[in-house]
Amino acid sequence: MRASTITTVTSRSTLRVSPLYFVLFVLALATLACVRLDLSPPSAVPVSALSPTPSPPATPTPRPTNTPRPAAGALAIPAPSICPLPDLQSGQFISARGSYTQTEPLASGRMTCRIKRGSCAYRQLVGLVDPTITFKQEEPPRYAIEDGLMHPAMVRPLARLNELVQTEWDGAVQLRVTDAYDSLLEHDPPQTDERLTYSLHYEGRAIDLTLWPIDRSQYGRLCALAHCAGFDWVLHEGTHCHASVKGTSLCQQCRE
Repeated sequence: MRASTITTVTSRSTLRVSPLYFVLFVLALATLACVRLDLSPPSAVPVSALSPTPSPPATPTPRPTNTPRPAAGALAIPAPSICPLPDLQSGQFISARGSYTQTEPLASGRMTCRIKRGSCAYRQLVGLVDPTITFKQEEPPRYAIEDGLMHPAMVRPLARLNELVQTEWDGAVQLRVTDAYDSLLEHDPPQTDERLTYSLHYEGRAIDLTLWPIDRSQYGRLCALAHCAGFDWVLHEGTHCHASVKGTSLCQQCRE
């Protein structure tokens, strides 16, 4: 009876002690866990969070700028040419439409008469008086005036050519007329038989031009300018520039 009682007590004691140990064990584990949590290093903070937030840069105030000017001696950009036609070579000719093969009779028309001094047609010729144009007047005194006589259709392109010459060489040279109307029949080439003579100079529709002071190296350019000035046919003859124009025959106007 007593042994049975002891066994029962012991069993009950065991049942009572075991939960206590379990609770202590759980508490010990919890304590260790807290210690480990306290000892763990702090989590890393992103670098971007530590970096200061940059403030937007201030907008610079624009300063007035001056247009740069070329320094002394600097080359200026050349202006467009007043006559883009290339210089004519000696012996080369060109018509008003830009043909390098069209002949003078086709471009300016054929000669229809030889104007005689003192005739009705002779009195229809005009003289161009311009102090900026030099007239050679190489003929004998009686005929010297003829270098300045020409068909009325010649006046406008000649005046325009004079303007181009003044612009091209900035007034450093002058346009010079060496021959215009010719009553002595000395052109292309001189003929002993008057019936064979032929030249638009005899109608005042042709003119020979140079520069003054004389500079033959510039005559190719002069001939190009003559084309741009409006002459119907231009020929570089080496020693001068020959130019001619279309025009109603003065002989026909006077019925000569």
